[in-house]
Amino acid sequence: IGQITYRRETLIPCTPKGVVTLLEHNNIPIAGQNIVILGRSNLVGKPLQLLLTNLDATVTLCHSKTKKLAEESSRADILVSAVGTRPSFITTADMIKEGAVVIDVGINLVNGKICGDVDFDGVVNKASYITPVPGGVGPMTVATLLENTLIAVNSQI
Repeated sequence: IGQITYRRETLIPCTPKGVVTLLEHNNIPIAGQNIVILGRSNLVGKPLQLLLTNLDATVTLCHSKTKKLAEESSRADILVSAVGTRPSFITTADMIKEGAVVIDVGINLVNGKICGDVDFDGVVNKASYITPVPGGVGPMTVATLLENTLIAVNSQI
């Protein structure tokens, strides 16, 4: 996190870097966008906030004590949900701005089924882009892990 803060990134946490890669690969602008991250974990929320801020986004980091959460999230051009406590927390359509990009980082096991934080069926017609769970950010995390492995090996040579 210190390296990201000072823009000296070499090894970047896999899931946050995967989210950025996913946005860039799909030509979704980051600079100047209002981005809301739901979840302040040390693994996803905090490093992602720094990465996106370094890419000139305006980033709001929300958490369990955020007041008027739906109001905050509905202002987002890009909403990243990284809570992972479903069914006690679900990102629903009323929390999302029409045409927003929705990145679901949450991974939950509910009734024997893997699902994300986002009510996919309720949000899919409101969002301009939405990642599925499984199959969205997870593969990007794995690809970034492999990329970080190559960077680490090459730094030893």
